[in-house]
Amino acid sequence: MIDYFVLIASISDIYSLLNLLLIIFIIIPIFFLILISIWVYKDAKKRAMNAFVWILIIWVIPFFIGLIVYLKLRDQYSTPRV
Repeated sequence: MIDYFVLIASISDIYSLLNLLLIIFIIIPIFFLILISIWVYKDAKKRAMNAFVWILIIWVIPFFIGLIVYLKLRDQYSTPRV
């Protein structure tokens, strides 16, 4: 006979594991993407670049490739001297 208490415990463990995976693979990368977007927006504004376009590029191109492209191309624009 199936022990229902063990079955309920295993379902609870699976639910906990899914929550952990959600945090690791979805919430944390989105958090870092938001932080990177804020930095890129401020940096692009300082360099007189179109900040909105760069934010879109960073969010649309996967795996932080948009950030790498931004870092490579931003050197062409100089920051104003204060």
